[in-house]
Amino acid sequence: ELTVESKLGRGSTFRLRVPTGPLENVCWIADPAETAAERRANSQADAFDAAAIELQGRILLAEDGPDNQRLIGLILRRTGAEVVIAANGRQAIDCVEAANQAGKPFDLILMDMQMPVLDGYEATRQLRRDGCAIPIVALTAHAMKGDRMKCLDAGCDDYATKPIQRSQLLRIVSHYLPIRATSPPAAPPALG
Repeated sequence: ELTVESKLGRGSTFRLRVPTGPLENVCWIADPAETAAERRANSQADAFDAAAIELQGRILLAEDGPDNQRLIGLILRRTGAEVVIAANGRQAIDCVEAANQAGKPFDLILMDMQMPVLDGYEATRQLRRDGCAIPIVALTAHAMKGDRMKCLDAGCDDYATKPIQRSQLLRIVSHYLPIRATSPPAAPPALG
């Protein structure tokens, strides 16, 4: 629904009303000006992070959301990591077993904790019971005090909250994977 209110010599006010659907777990913006500045700062930090490191290793991304699969996969692939995607905990376990049997084990698992078929908590427990020693990082939208401990108790090595921030993701992943520092491009020679 779009409405317009106009006053001669004073200007116009436009209002747009859009149905949003459920708004639980939505991060509300308190100060749009501050948020824009923070976004610029984060994007500059993210650009630095992506340019400054090259990840080496195989990552299993267990994530049921297609948007997160694409976004997280793209961020990691752009830094040089090989990424395999599993859409639920059962597929994640199967991928780990298949990779081990093929002699190409994963170096890191990023595990969404809320997935269909088999959630990340149970998938992590089962992997640990089966002797899997690969580092597992929990990915979850739940950021309450006890949620981190719940993930660690299930057998995860680390914890990241959603929505995933690029710099946060790269910082965590680079803790577990070998990285090769890359130099920024050399400045062009000065003209004389």
